[in-house]
Amino acid sequence: MTVIGLSGFLYKSDNITSEENSFKDIQMLFYLSCIVLGNLKIAITAYNADAIWELLNVAHESFLSNKYCKQDKYKLYNCGKRFARIFPWYFFMFIMTAVAWSVVPIVVNNHAATQNNEHIYMTNIANLRYPITVKAYNTFYKGFYALEFIMVWYSAYGLVVFDLFIVALLQLLATHYEIISSTYENFKYKAENKDGKLRKEEIQKELVSIIVDCQTIYKKLETLYGISRPIVLVYMVGDAIGMITMPFLIVMSYMQNGSSIFNTNVMAFSWTLFVVGIQSYMYCSLLQNVNERKEDVNFGLYGCDWTLLDIEIKKLILLAMRINSSNNLKMKVTSTKLIDLPMFASV
Repeated sequence: MTVIGLSGFLYKSDNITSEENSFKDIQMLFYLSCIVLGNLKIAITAYNADAIWELLNVAHESFLSNKYCKQDKYKLYNCGKRFARIFPWYFFMFIMTAVAWSVVPIVVNNHAATQNNEHIYMTNIANLRYPITVKAYNTFYKGFYALEFIMVWYSAYGLVVFDLFIVALLQLLATHYEIISSTYENFKYKAENKDGKLRKEEIQKELVSIIVDCQTIYKKLETLYGISRPIVLVYMVGDAIGMITMPFLIVMSYMQNGSSIFNTNVMAFSWTLFVVGIQSYMYCSLLQNVNERKEDVNFGLYGCDWTLLDIEIKKLILLAMRINSSNNLKMKVTSTKLIDLPMFASV
């Protein structure tokens, strides 16, 4: 369907000037990027289905094996509650965006200036350019509208499902790193006897267990980044372009509709700009949060009162610090530019 719609650029209609279709072409290119991105998300999700299924284990309270880590499992419950609050609002945003883009053509085509005009293509959702005449397109407009209606909802589904998956896993992994940091900081006190004496064997055993758990989290993060990196990078570039070009579309719609902000195009583009901004902020915020929680692990090690511990345990702590410092996995746009809130502010 998309390929057929693009083939219309090779077909020149009679009596149709470039100015008449230029605005619709800008809308089409924006929506085309959403279609491609939605299809890419669905394809990557299907291709990595087995790996994604394994990643879902991070949501289970038994994911971390250390007994001291399990004492903080309430943090996972709190994380689940936060996601439960985010899910309906994020889903609502995509539904409203799809509704807005679906309703705009109906309202615009009811305008007297566009009715019974054989030289103007009737407005559609994506405004794809089909290799047919204006008369033929307008005659079978309802069929083309139905096809593009299916496309917009299919794309919305592809966009929202992958995003919610990424949001949930990034929140969970950040929470696990928070639990690891807290456990490192307090494991010495938890390993003390009732008399306040340290149990060397207990400390060594639990410290090794925490290190193993930390590496398990890192492997899951590595898998998640490997799956999501192509999407996130394309997403950030696309959202940046969208936040730059969408105000232009809003101004164009405002000027073409008698300088009124209460028209369907202005409202649809304004809502889309809002959703694009929320998406970019969400990704930048979550990725920065994961980076910060991962770096906090070393601070937890520094704060464990290691000066009073045995030399062998000190060596284990040093080993844990080196391992965590070497796990420098971060989502980057370039070799030096991280995806974080400062990058969002620079857009």
